[in-house]
Amino acid sequence: MTIGDKTPDKFERGQRLTAAGLNSLADSILSVIRKLYGPQIARPLNVQVILMEDLLAAVDTLTDPSTAKARILAKKSNGDLEITTREITLVNRFENISIDSGTYGKAEWIDGEWQLYAADCAPGSTAMSISGGGGGPTPSASTGGP
Repeated sequence: MTIGDKTPDKFERGQRLTAAGLNSLADSILSVIRKLYGPQIARPLNVQVILMEDLLAAVDTLTDPSTAKARILAKKSNGDLEITTREITLVNRFENISIDSGTYGKAEWIDGEWQLYAADCAPGSTAMSISGGGGGPTPSASTGGP
């Protein structure tokens, strides 16, 4: 079976689907979806997460990012969120931002890795703010952002 087959061979009872056959089937389905809805349909969705580990600042944005495990949140029928058992590995390329374990955040798929793009840092956490007096960054107590 190929992507262009109009009438692929039927499976027989007891026949097993090989990895190659499954990949071909997935490619065929994705091809049809792309024709109907465009290429953006293949992009993974953004997810809501709870960090299971501290996500430290990167040593170097380009060559030495940090990573941490996070659990995906799912919306229940009543609108509440629940923590699932599905884990992803977040990659942090920011050199000046660290996020504590237990923090709620939002992640998106960028260039083959999950990256945090929003986080609700814990009250009383320390954040850096830029002072107007030319003195550079100064620590300040924060109740909202990382």
